[in-house]
Amino acid sequence: MRLCRSVACASATIIGIWLCWHISAQADERTGLFDSDPRHVSNQLYRQLHVRTETGGKEYGFDALDPLLWRETNYLLSGKSQAQAITLADKFLRTHAERQISKPTKRAILQRDIWAVFDWADEPDQAGLAHQEERRELMANLALIVRRLALSPDELAQLPDTYARAVRNHEFPAAYDRTNPNQAFLPLDLFDPSGPWVCLGAPNHELAAPLHDASFTARSVFLVFARLPGGRGATLAYFRQLAEMRIPLFVRMQDPNWPQPMDVWNPQVPQFPAGTEFALVRKMVLPDVEGHLRLTPVTESVQIRHYTEIPSVNPMASRDVALARSFQEPSTIELSRKLLFSEGHSGLRGVTPSDDTFLILPAMSQGFDVFEDKGMCVRASSPFVECTGCHLGPGIQSMMSFSFRGNPDEGPVLSPRLAETTPSEEAEKVIEWAQTQEKWKDLLRLWSAKSPN
Repeated sequence: MRLCRSVACASATIIGIWLCWHISAQADERTGLFDSDPRHVSNQLYRQLHVRTETGGKEYGFDALDPLLWRETNYLLSGKSQAQAITLADKFLRTHAERQISKPTKRAILQRDIWAVFDWADEPDQAGLAHQEERRELMANLALIVRRLALSPDELAQLPDTYARAVRNHEFPAAYDRTNPNQAFLPLDLFDPSGPWVCLGAPNHELAAPLHDASFTARSVFLVFARLPGGRGATLAYFRQLAEMRIPLFVRMQDPNWPQPMDVWNPQVPQFPAGTEFALVRKMVLPDVEGHLRLTPVTESVQIRHYTEIPSVNPMASRDVALARSFQEPSTIELSRKLLFSEGHSGLRGVTPSDDTFLILPAMSQGFDVFEDKGMCVRASSPFVECTGCHLGPGIQSMMSFSFRGNPDEGPVLSPRLAETTPSEEAEKVIEWAQTQEKWKDLLRLWSAKSPN
């Protein structure tokens, strides 16, 4: 099923979303997200945890999907910022501020955002990081707030289905537009079990998007979808062909200008055709009042890569960033709190090239803080450059859920058996994995305490 919309309507929608996203910091102060009073402790705490300020006074992160915090960040762990965070968290707990947030959607999003900062502060495998005592103090306070904000299973199940709302409201085009390649779009049939999009899963207990799931442990489920131009049958047949092939994914080649042989992508691996698309859907997970992880209806982001061509290149030079940008066009949609809390809107907004975005992907980022590193200026990057900068190589090589399944140094890497699954089956697998992770166990342990001490 395809719905048609006028260019004027689509343009008006995009302009409206852009204006909401680029609203000034002063307006943010006046409105407040979780309470109409911007001075309410819930708003103050959120701003303290999520808003970063550069030397010149410009603010970032007020409505960003994830807090602007990295492994080497000192913010919230030292000096004035740490003292203010603890003071506001203590005030929130002491006054039972959660009782003043009556709307389940606002409680859920604040719980999500507080948990994200807890998750950042908790580094169970990084005992050498600075500020260990400050980390523990911050985590102890935030864990109790996460528990206080928790909803019942029924309340979580009734949170807005942001994807379905966006489709119903005709907020985005339904398909890729080659005249506007980075324009955000939402396929109407992405979740149709008999439609052209196929949800892909990895074999056994492996995850479909392990780097993404590991970067947001227990807090999100990432779903991988593929669509070949020939429809569902062609998509299933292609991945069946990959699963059944008996050639290695990597072969050793010698470059005359390089002293040692290199393991490179095998050019004999079958390629999908131009026009193929991959979608990465991020769904919100939250703990309920009993401390059980629940998948919610809230879609946090949708990233789609459309392949305009499948170039034939020298395997020794296939993983080139400029090359990757030439044959795939990414688009991104993200959750916006301001839009979600407004009347009649899905809560999703299209990311544009002018947005101030930062790489928040712990499994892939280097960990330094761009607001604190004296050798760097605060500079956001294009979300589209970030996407193609990771997904390198022509065609199927750039699909990391497929190509990053083995190490050539450990022997021949055969094709992984990526195959059709369902969103619910993949979510169940991710949540089962998440419950074995130390970060989730730390949250459960701390939120059971009667006080931060």
